Amino acid sequence: MEDRIVRRVAIGAFILWLVWALHPFLAKRMLIPWDAPTVGQWGDSFGALNALMSTLAFAAVFFTLRLQQRQINDAQRDQHIQRFESTYFEVLHLFREAREAFQYKYGEAYVDAGKIKPLFNSLTSGLDAVRRANFEILWRLGNMPIDEIKPQFVGDVYEAAVIDRYESSTGPYFRLFYTILFRIRDDNFLTPTEKRRYANLFRSQLSSHEVALAGFNGLNPVSKDLATLIIEFRILKYLPDEFGRKYLARCYPPQAFEDRPD
Repeated sequence: MEDRIVRRVAIGAFILWLVWALHPFLAKRMLIPWDAPTVGQWGDSFGALNALMSTLAFAAVFFTLRLQQRQINDAQRDQHIQRFESTYFEVLHLFREAREAFQYKYGEAYVDAGKIKPLFNSLTSGLDAVRRANFEILWRLGNMPIDEIKPQFVGDVYEAAVIDRYESSTGPYFRLFYTILFRIRDDNFLTPTEKRRYANLFRSQLSSHEVALAGFNGLNPVSKDLATLIIEFRILKYLPDEFGRKYLARCYPPQAFEDRPD
């Protein structure tokens, strides 16, 4: 757009200069008197024309520099987006590997309550481990009156069920979970729409049990400000009630379950 403006200004300035320069010739052809005083006045008038041309030249240089700076900024942004996407998908790959390394086994209280037979309570990994961890937390929370479900209490339940028993395998998983959302939020080149798109892409990789477990993890101090990221990117939006939504709804503000504004 701006390069077209520069071209039009340049063409217009050239036409103006040409008309001004040919003025004596045109005047003679039109039988207009062209004596010495008139020629002197015409020569003096070039001072105003020179000032105008200088102004137009300055404007052209200004627009050209502005256009070049915009092109440089666009090139830098494109390069940054390429680097961001490369890192993003690399970390996403590491996240999937950490998911496979996630390990869990039901606690003794869960087994003693008859929720599973001891014979089938083996150490599992991957999504099955995430599922079992979420089931045990939901069972522990289900034994409490709903009015007693508070953020600190839920965070303590999560710590007793997961952190105290399997932090060595679950810690890397949630650190990568946090890193992905943190990098999206704190990137200065991404637009809000782009941040939303990358966050939605990440959320689409998560099972409902993973979303619920991340919500529980965010309520424990060990997670830093993961809860803030969960709220900002609406990670809990599509979580079904049977996976823990009713408990998390008592611990997170309503916007955590709503659409994220552009």
